[in-house]
Amino acid sequence: TSTKYDEMYSEFLPLLPSLLQSLNRLQSGVHKQAMKDIFIELCLTVPVRLSNLLPYLPALMDPLVSALNGAGSNTLIAQGLRTLELCIDNLQPNFFYDKIEPVRAELIQSLWQTLQNSSENDNNAKTAFRVLGKCGARNRKTLQDPPKLEYVHPDAVAASVLVWFPNSSYPVKLPIQKVRCCHVILLVT
Repeated sequence: TSTKYDEMYSEFLPLLPSLLQSLNRLQSGVHKQAMKDIFIELCLTVPVRLSNLLPYLPALMDPLVSALNGAGSNTLIAQGLRTLELCIDNLQPNFFYDKIEPVRAELIQSLWQTLQNSSENDNNAKTAFRVLGKCGARNRKTLQDPPKLEYVHPDAVAASVLVWFPNSSYPVKLPIQKVRCCHVILLVT
């Protein structure tokens, strides 16, 4: 059976660069999320040995981040975690961390996000925690990176609540869609 796999690897290897390039283009294009998930999964499960994948490792970084961001299913997150853990376990740290540097902050933040969004018996959270531990001090470097914030134009919000704080000269505008589980206490002065 080993010979059959060797034959398959040798047939597939010349197709790898164009395949990864095409799948990356497709997964970052305008498609429904289910299609993007399929493209991401195909990127992460190409049938080649890790040693043959090394020159193309940068091409796997965007799909890996997309998988870990959880845009798709728990299965996709699990596949991303398995791929990341495989790389961490089998590659020299300096080599691997150089390859992930362009997406390091997003990668580590998505691991922390996986922990935040987990339930008590979530295997993805356990794997994310294990991967963060294997990253060592490198996972804490992202705490210095600025967070990714999304700007919402004030006109895009239909309704909001104005909140005045003591010793403040201007109100804070809170969109109603963001005000959920808080109790509002009205102070009459």
